[in-house]
Amino acid sequence: MDSNLMSTLVMVVLMVAAFWLLLIRPAQKKQKQQQELVNKLGEGSRVMLSSGVFGTIIHNGEKQAIVEVSPGVEMTVLKQAIIRAVEPSEEEFEYDDEADLEVDTLPEVPADAAAVVDADALPEVPADAAGVVDADTPTESAPDFRAPESKN
Repeated sequence: MDSNLMSTLVMVVLMVAAFWLLLIRPAQKKQKQQQELVNKLGEGSRVMLSSGVFGTIIHNGEKQAIVEVSPGVEMTVLKQAIIRAVEPSEEEFEYDDEADLEVDTLPEVPADAAAVVDADALPEVPADAAGVVDADTPTESAPDFRAPESKN
C-alpha cells in the first residue's frame, strides 16, 4: 500500500511541476516583459493596442494611458492594452500633428435657402394611418393593461 501511495504522490507532484514549468512560468515571464515594455514607453511613443489600433502616448498614468489615435482624437486605455512599440517603418500612413481643416473647403449655402420647412407644404396624414392606435381601444395583439374602474 505504501508503494502505491508513494508512486501516486510522486506522479501528482510531477504533474504539478510540469504544469508550472509549461504554462504558468512562461505566462509570468511574458507578463513581466510586457509590463517592463509599457513602463519603458514614454510620452510621444508610437504604440499598437491589442485591438490593432495605432496611436501615440500622450500621457502615461499608473494604470492607464491616454493615446492619440488621430489628430485631436484621444482614447484612455488600460496599460495592458498596449501590445508593443511601433517603428516608423511599420506604419503605412502618416498623420500631421495638427488637423488640416480649412474653412474654405466647406460647401457654401445659397443665401435664399429656406432654413425652416413650411408646415403647410407637408402632406396630411389620415387619422387611421398605419401605426396610429387609439389609446382607449385595446388591440387584438396587445392585452388591455388599463387600471380597473373603482366601484365607489
